[in-house]
Amino acid sequence: MKWLKNVVGGMIIRKHRLLLALAVLLSGSITGCSSQQSVEPLTPSATDTISNTSPSIEQKTAGEISSGFPTTALAASIVIDSVNEEPSIRAEQQTDQGTLLMISNGREERGHLNVSSTLGQEGDQTFQSNYSVIYRQGEEDQVLLELPALLFVQPTDKKLPFEHVSFKDADVYILTPQYKTGHGVEGYVFAVDKDSGDAFPLEVVKNGRVHKTILYSEGELLPAVEDDTLIVHPPVGAGTPEEDAKDKHYTLDLTNKQLTERGSND
Repeated sequence: MKWLKNVVGGMIIRKHRLLLALAVLLSGSITGCSSQQSVEPLTPSATDTISNTSPSIEQKTAGEISSGFPTTALAASIVIDSVNEEPSIRAEQQTDQGTLLMISNGREERGHLNVSSTLGQEGDQTFQSNYSVIYRQGEEDQVLLELPALLFVQPTDKKLPFEHVSFKDADVYILTPQYKTGHGVEGYVFAVDKDSGDAFPLEVVKNGRVHKTILYSEGELLPAVEDDTLIVHPPVGAGTPEEDAKDKHYTLDLTNKQLTERGSND
């Protein structure tokens, strides 16, 4: 029986050794896996990379430019594209003794119409500034008229001409910034005395009332002088009385610096 005890004891010892070896092997495997996971680098996601490196840029678009002038009925139809602080010549006309100019003073807003109306077609260009009409002779500028916050529409940005008509004693020039309205256009009138060379604005006397502008048709019939009388074709629309549709005749009064409608009660 002694030999049987020895055999059983040997088997038990070998079993314990085998279990111990297995325990050591499993422990090393687990430790190796843990070590590998702990040193594995973390790669940031693509979203994190973009959000950290993309700059934030705020850029004001044309439609966000606010006007610096009083609000007009046309404001809702205009998109301001740019603002210029330098003087801009918007109208120019050579005369025998000098040059007539319309120049912006300070801020000028350039834009366009975003809808069509009686004042222009969609996409037409708009201009607004405190303009001055001056008469330039050599190095000297004479301010003839101030046009504060003037807003007008034109198909292009070409310099506007002054319409020219000639009387016996003076050359007369008409500046019409707005090219259409649906009910006639208004022109500012200036005279240059042929003898003295003096330039000055003219008032327009009609039906006994004094006006700063002369109203005439948008058609091809521009004001013209016949027999030293200015003939103006008035705007005519539906319902215009026959008397108002007749041509208007104005005489030039250089003494009072006026164009006076013939038959006026002034």
